[in-house]
Amino acid sequence: MFGMAGDTPFDIHFNLFGIPIRIHPIFWLSGAIIFWNPERLDLVALGIISIFLSVLVHELGHALVLKSYGWPSEIVLYFLGGYATSTRLSTWRQIWSLAAGPLAGLTLAAMVFISRLLVEEFSPDLFDRLPALNHFFRMMLFAGVIINLMNLVPVLPLDGGQIMASLVNHYGRRGRDTTALTLQISIGCAVAVALWCAYCMKSHNPVVPPAILFFLPARYANELLSLQPDPQFMMIFFGILGAQSLISYNNLRTWR
Repeated sequence: MFGMAGDTPFDIHFNLFGIPIRIHPIFWLSGAIIFWNPERLDLVALGIISIFLSVLVHELGHALVLKSYGWPSEIVLYFLGGYATSTRLSTWRQIWSLAAGPLAGLTLAAMVFISRLLVEEFSPDLFDRLPALNHFFRMMLFAGVIINLMNLVPVLPLDGGQIMASLVNHYGRRGRDTTALTLQISIGCAVAVALWCAYCMKSHNPVVPPAILFFLPARYANELLSLQPDPQFMMIFFGILGAQSLISYNNLRTWR
């Protein structure tokens, strides 16, 4: 969405599992803006750490799958997220490499959730004594669950949108017709999500409906359902993605 991140003298470089990782200074700045609270700088720091860990694990999911196929990849953490450099693979390898990011992030969220339950079981008052720790666990859960599920929505350039594009290109007719169909699906899904979020904002309903967690005991479902994204932000975010797809679709029609 925000393009490629150019190198700066302030980038942080390191390697993990043989994968080069670069952190652009905008990553730290955007995280600080999201969590900024001048009266609780400790919570700002914990929020940035939670986003860092969640985004890093997500991108490692992509990069490790690409590495297993013999393709080098670099992870760059940038504005509000990051990306793992990639290459064109066969359809199902492409889909697996795209899905690996959200799956890695959701796995981390599951581990955090289980850890939280264990802490509550063996030290019931720990979160009352250390509210900052409780805040950190909730931020990790929010980033792991909500952000990764949002990433699976079939809207370009999200992972879900790229998975949808791979399937359309594989099963649809070759040429611009598949490109047009991909963009139409992306526009439709973005508009649907934006309208749903507008409805939730007006009616004060949760963006993530309770029915989606029907398989969990009520205690656990209520815990996760309390991690709701801001409907106004979601409406604007998917509105921007839908507008980008609409511009690309109009340009495609102009070229014909």
